[in-house]
Amino acid sequence: MAANQRTVEEYLLAGDVHESGNEFADYALTNSRKQPLAIVEAKRSSRNALEGERQASDYADRVLQKEGIEPYIFLANGNEIWFHDRSLYPVRKVSGFFTQDDLERLHHLRKFRTPTEDSDISEGIAGRGYQIQAIRTVAERIEAARRRFLLVMATGTGKTRTIIGLVDLLSRCQWIQKVLFLADRRELVKQALDAFKEHLPNVPRDWIEAGNVDPAARILASTYPGMMTAYQRLSPGFFDLIIFDESHRSIYNRYRAIPDHFDAIHVGLTATPTDFIDHNTFELFECEDGLPSFYYGLEEAIKDKYLVPYRPIHVAKTQFQVEGLKPGLLPPEVEAQLREQGIDPSELDFDGTDFERRVTNTGTNDAIVREFMDVSIKDASGTLPAKTIIFAVSHNHALEIYQSFNRLYPDLQRRGLAKVIDSHMERAEKTLDDFKNRGFPRVAISVDMLDTGIDVPAIRNLVFAKPVFSQVKFWQMIGRGTRTWTDPVSGEEKKDFLIIDHWDNFAYWQVNTEGGEDSEPVEPLPTGIFRLRLEALEILAGRDQMESANQELASLQAILRALPLDNINVAPHTDEIEQLIMSADGWLPMDEAKHQRLSLTIAPLLRFSTAFSYVMLQFERTTEKLIIAQLSSDEGEVARLSNRVREDLSLLPRDIPEVRAVLDVLDEVTADKYWEGLNWERLRRIQEVFTPLMRFRSRRRGGGQMIKLSVRDYIRDRHWIVFGPSGEGAFVETYRQQVEAYILDLTEQSPALQKLRDGEELTEEELNSIASLLERPDLFITEDRLREAYEFPDADLKGFLSHILGVAALPSREKQVSEAFDKWIASNQRLNATQLMFIRTLRQFVLSRPAITSIEDFNQPPLNRIGDPRKLFSPQQLNEILALVADLAA
Repeated sequence: MAANQRTVEEYLLAGDVHESGNEFADYALTNSRKQPLAIVEAKRSSRNALEGERQASDYADRVLQKEGIEPYIFLANGNEIWFHDRSLYPVRKVSGFFTQDDLERLHHLRKFRTPTEDSDISEGIAGRGYQIQAIRTVAERIEAARRRFLLVMATGTGKTRTIIGLVDLLSRCQWIQKVLFLADRRELVKQALDAFKEHLPNVPRDWIEAGNVDPAARILASTYPGMMTAYQRLSPGFFDLIIFDESHRSIYNRYRAIPDHFDAIHVGLTATPTDFIDHNTFELFECEDGLPSFYYGLEEAIKDKYLVPYRPIHVAKTQFQVEGLKPGLLPPEVEAQLREQGIDPSELDFDGTDFERRVTNTGTNDAIVREFMDVSIKDASGTLPAKTIIFAVSHNHALEIYQSFNRLYPDLQRRGLAKVIDSHMERAEKTLDDFKNRGFPRVAISVDMLDTGIDVPAIRNLVFAKPVFSQVKFWQMIGRGTRTWTDPVSGEEKKDFLIIDHWDNFAYWQVNTEGGEDSEPVEPLPTGIFRLRLEALEILAGRDQMESANQELASLQAILRALPLDNINVAPHTDEIEQLIMSADGWLPMDEAKHQRLSLTIAPLLRFSTAFSYVMLQFERTTEKLIIAQLSSDEGEVARLSNRVREDLSLLPRDIPEVRAVLDVLDEVTADKYWEGLNWERLRRIQEVFTPLMRFRSRRRGGGQMIKLSVRDYIRDRHWIVFGPSGEGAFVETYRQQVEAYILDLTEQSPALQKLRDGEELTEEELNSIASLLERPDLFITEDRLREAYEFPDADLKGFLSHILGVAALPSREKQVSEAFDKWIASNQRLNATQLMFIRTLRQFVLSRPAITSIEDFNQPPLNRIGDPRKLFSPQQLNEILALVADLAA
């Protein structure tokens, strides 16, 4: 081993000792000129290593006085090692000694380090206001001796560019040299290295593979599994900065050895909404109170026009999904197909949710594919679907959808319109490259592989052909379509994307309320459970069964305690929620006003609670429904729900410790005798004991075989726009196309429209004449209907006409305000993180309440919670900000 690769540990073995004045450090590691880079104060294993801190500091002072070099300090006792960089950080525990190379690099950085506030952030790398704020926030906190950070930024907002901008700033200011970028998939590592190559082309970089590490590279990248094979061969001080992409629970659990080994600045990146980040992740990155170091969410990014929104959700459910298969109601062809598979039709009872889990039907998949081909956003030619991801239930389901494309559209499949891209397919990465970079395939049918992290800006359609019960994953999947993009053929900017939801996912998460006219709203499970318990409370209190009612009330209050009160949607109700938790006055005695308030205002907030797993919530809802049925003496419903609960209990594995601990209770509640004397107390006991154990439940029994059917199915429930007085309607996309075609044709005969097309102003009479022409019997075009179809509630008729005629884009105050503020931030590069937070808050304030006429107005909430503006900004800056706001209000 070369001399400069010797660790302090090896110097210990060699017995090197350094003398300073009349005192001796236990050991020292020197550079080539015999000057000490670090000293070691070693104690016996029976003593605490930190007891030698003052002694080591005295040695270091004498070394500094004699040699002109301040050495780093190691404190050791045979069990643990502590490291002290007295110039910046407090003493901290490390996993081992550093190499001579590490220490010489740290000395070099300390010698030439400059304040980051004296350097501009490269706008060519990360020039958006929120990116600059994120970089400044981390840089300022590093200079304030912090070393752990978590950045939460919505998919598509440039997390990688932000981190490259941070690396560039810290490198130029000599705070770091060696960087490690970690991601969970090879594709994401490749994307990151390509981005570093584009923006920092002169910085050496390499990919860690097969345990090989290029020591000359300044930027190294790896997958987490790849790094697990290499990290033990690298010293704890090998890296100055480590970026953990998509910092989820697996890092804390499976790959914790990596952050534990390396003594570096750690920056976590994730698009997961703050409310759904695991508390261990916050702990790993030392984020107090569950607050990330920096947050920029999807909603804000869409408002700022950095991401595109989705169109009104196209909800499309097939007959089978809605009604399932019920005994006695099966068509003859279905009964025949079941008998061929050895299944008695009289014993068959499937909900629509069993589709592609217990039963597959080619007709249903055909209906899904037909619907997609009919309503999807098309490419510039208007003939073929634009880039699309179809999210399938399983690999077999993906293959079934692929076969539907082959059956229905063989001419297009010859060109490779649709392909399955998942981990089961050979050379899936090559197919993915084709999907990203070539014209075909247009449609990627995938399971999990494309749900997160993949960057394909051209995506215009997402098809949810499966239910999604993880809100984290749900939003990541939506993020596949949010990126901005310009069609290279037509030059048209992507303004939105279409989501086709076959499984009521948006209703389940209460993200969208514009489902099909005939479809019933589907409430989130936590909301439904709250409402059911509220009903049980009313019944019990009405019967004067106050002991049971008080238990039900305590349960409702416990549900509210789980609400994240700092959530932007929950925060306005904080005082009311806290009052409901503390007192029974808001609950009992129950009257109509209280019921309405609790059911319609408080219950919907439960969708923001940190929910348990889907199977646990499902069991809790089923048992709560059974309680209501028992209290209401609905014998038929009691029998039906009892069978379901007993089946769930029978699926608990009896050989795991958690279930073994309650086997006596399980045996008792599954016995017939228990159900003969059913009452509220017995049902609540089942719920309380076994709901937490449902996460271990085995799959529901279904004969152990997938039932395959080939029955024609059709889309029964849709979302469309109703525009005629007699209920005439069409898909929103179709209606817009018809409106635009009609207006373009009408322009050839209308002098007023011609004037508008040529950029001339219209009189009120001319605008009224156009409005009369538009409200014709077959399309009924009105200003309000255009607002619904285009989702621009503030636009007027002239704005819509200008947009359709290509004169001007639809007015967007959000974009105007965001661009103005970004321009001001870019011209004031030396703003610190607190100042940038004030400016971002002011921007949102202007969008909602633009009544600012003087500098004194900056002292109102929420602006004054960030700081006194007169202390944050110079008088000149305050005047500039006031002028900016005044211009936007004009």
